[in-house]
Formats: sequence, C-alpha cells, structure tokens
Amino acid sequence: MDTLDKWLRARGGIASVRELGATPSQQRALARAATRGDLLRVRTGVYALPDAHADVLRAAQVGGRLTGVSALEHHALWVPPSPSDAELHVEARVAVTVRRECARGARVRIHWTREQTNPQFGVAPLSNVLGRAAADLPRPFAVAMLDSALRSTPLTPVGLLLDAAVWRYRARAAAALADERSESGTESVLRVLLHEAGIHATPQAPLPLGGNKRADLLIGDRLIVECDSEAHHAEPASRRADLRRDESLVALGYIVVRLDYRQVFDEPAGVVATIAAIVARGDHLSARPTRSGDTP
Repeated sequence: MDTLDKWLRARGGIASVRELGATPSQQRALARAATRGDLLRVRTGVYALPDAHADVLRAAQVGGRLTGVSALEHHALWVPPSPSDAELHVEARVAVTVRRECARGARVRIHWTREQTNPQFGVAPLSNVLGRAAADLPRPFAVAMLDSALRSTPLTPVGLLLDAAVWRYRARAAAALADERSESGTESVLRVLLHEAGIHATPQAPLPLGGNKRADLLIGDRLIVECDSEAHHAEPASRRADLRRDESLVALGYIVVRLDYRQVFDEPAGVVATIAAIVARGDHLSARPTRSGDTP
C-alpha cells in the first residue's frame, strides 16, 4: 500500500493505470486496494487517494482535470468571490468519454483539447490554469488573479507575457495590466477599476515615514488609497496603528482614503466615484508654486 500511495502522491493524488505505467500485477494490486477501501476507483482504470479533493474527483469522474477558475486554489492563487452556482471547469481531451452527470449537481463547463494532457487527471499546470481563468473572469478579477501568481509562484512578469502570447485576447489584455508589486486581491481589483475609469494608481508606492512604509495605491503625488482586508480591519491594534499612520500622512499633506474589502467588492461604482471626485478637483496633486509671469 505504501508503494501505491507514493505512486499516486507523485501524480497529485490521482492517476490512471496508463499514467502510472502499472504492470498487470500492479493493476490487480490497485483493484484490491480499491476493494479494501484504501484507494478510490474514480472511473475505469483511474484511482485516487481517499483524501483527494472533492473537485479533483468530480473532474476525473466527468473525464478530465481541473482547470481555470476551479483550479486557482490548488495553485495557491487569489480566488475571486464565487457565486453559489459556480461552474466546475474541467479540461478534457476530445478522445475521452465525458460524463457530465458524474459532477453530482455541479454545473460543468468542459474545456476541450486535442492535445495530450499531462497529467490527464488532477489539476492542470499553472500556465494552463492562468490562461483559461484570465479569459473567463471579469478583467479586474483576472488581473488580481495574475498579480497573485506573480506574488506567490516562480512566474515572472516576462514569463507571464511569454505565456500570454498564445492566450485568448481577453486573457492577454489582463496579463498586460498585471503588476508584481500588488500585495492583495482587493488592491489589484481597485487598481483595475480605477484604470478603467481613466485614473492611474501606483501600487505599493514608498512613503516618507521611514521603515520602508508603503501605500497600497498612490494617485498623483498626494492621494493615498489603503485597502484593508476584513481580518485586518477586525484587529483593534491594527486599526489603531492605521489611524496613527493616517494622521502622520495627513500632517505631511496627503489625503488618505481607507477602504475595506466589502466596499470594493459590494460597492465598486461608489468607491470609484468617490476617488474620481477627488481627482476631478485636482486634490490628488500637490500645489505647485506659481511661475513668474503666470496669471494668479
């Protein structure tokens, strides 16, 4: 059993006998382990460990592997707020018999491919997942997801653009806006919403406070926008530290707008309108000394 466990874990917890290169005697050992309940027989010739993720099992029962939005958490990427009827995104080869009914109530979206997939089951590789998710998600969410890939995986900005060269237009457009400096999904989403409103915001801009302090977003040279997570906002000590920091910035001539997760995701139009009003007045820019000869 230890050998079978190692085989499957090396393949992400699920594999076909073909992928495992199992001999006839090894195939019989897999079948016996499934009969004992030590392994799961997912479909003919496909076995999984009992602790395999439920979505991975559903995708394999349907006939393929997780990809796109359904695979984001498996690559430790930012996951957008999902509706209760979220689809299960499955990549399947055209030569495979697909059984949608095996998803057990979940809505299934099949992404067909003529290419040999490796692995055939489990979770698709990072580039595949990014390309499909970036094409399906609204642009602010797609950019936030790509930003998180630049933060938390070995992917580099250059590597992302190289991968994106073969993606669909929507995905390529999102990749062009990705920024490795962004530190949270909320920050990324707001940056793109402002971009779409014609307002440029610089992520993680340095502040003159010492200690490598940075602003989540800086607009112009004077308007700072801070994006608080729900967990951060709930900590009294963190909140007091934020207020002290805001006071210091205001004393230096900055305008500070502090937003939380719910405002950005539940009231995006209102948030953008508030920031746009400040920008329209020119308050995001420091006053410049009048040059000699200028009309007062």
